[in-house]
Amino acid sequence: MRVLPGCSVTLRYTLSDENGQTLFETEEPVEFTIGEGEVLPAFEEAILDMEVGERKTFTLSPEDAFGPYQPEWVFQLSRSQLEGDISQPISPGQIITLYTPEGEAVQVSVLEVNDDSIRVDANHPLAGKTLTYTVEIISVE
Repeated sequence: MRVLPGCSVTLRYTLSDENGQTLFETEEPVEFTIGEGEVLPAFEEAILDMEVGERKTFTLSPEDAFGPYQPEWVFQLSRSQLEGDISQPISPGQIITLYTPEGEAVQVSVLEVNDDSIRVDANHPLAGKTLTYTVEIISVE
């Protein structure tokens, strides 16, 4: 059976960056429904018409993947701004959730921690990257 809109697809994939470095590899098969918005639209488009057992490698530009890197999304916050949001110690490399005035949750990566402020990056970790996926279709329903 072929991958078509509305189908439930089970697959395995490997994700690599533009240098060929593996960023992620599924340990267990991943299942989702085409058209439900569970994966990147360009990813769905790339696997349309594939069949069970078929393998395919394709590359997505930053615009088709997680968007371009936005330097303006790197910003400084005073520790006093975080008092209601953060209840644990903060360290570089940590992912924390902040809330907009409208109550929307935003995950940011902590870049730097100082006594009175922290510098964070609200870009997706894969923003600005050209990504290559190698996919194997396990089942289609």
